[in-house]
Amino acid sequence: MMNGVTVKEIMTAEPVSVHPDTPLIDVTKLLTDHKFNGLPVIDEKGGLVGIINEYDLISGQAGIHLPTLQALLGKLSVFGKDKKEFSKDMEDVTKLMAKDVMNKDPLTLLNTSTYEEVVKMFQEHHAVNPVPVIDSQRKLVGVVSRYDVLKPLK
Repeated sequence: MMNGVTVKEIMTAEPVSVHPDTPLIDVTKLLTDHKFNGLPVIDEKGGLVGIINEYDLISGQAGIHLPTLQALLGKLSVFGKDKKEFSKDMEDVTKLMAKDVMNKDPLTLLNTSTYEEVVKMFQEHHAVNPVPVIDSQRKLVGVVSRYDVLKPLK
């Protein structure tokens, strides 16, 4: 295997992240604009408090599908007589924040993890991507994705 390679060498340091009170509309924009699979959610001190990914947005409380939401937002004038009901639904969606749909107990890797530990994490948890990388105080120091695992193999 990759003796000596650590998560620090393959992770994305200083990743894009959001806060618990970030509006869900802003989270979806970041995910789609950057083609991210997920975003870490951090507190004001940089501590990891959760992760929000595509799956969180199409299941659970959000119950929205990003492309559908974007299409609806672009066609607001089409709804005519049902506009009041639609407006109420849209108001509910626009009030949602990251904390309302995030996974509050995400899988994580310590910044001291070996390459083998990273590979094992992805082997055992197929749906997880990316994985937040934290230090011993649970401060977010990076994220590692399936793509990052391939970097040492180039």
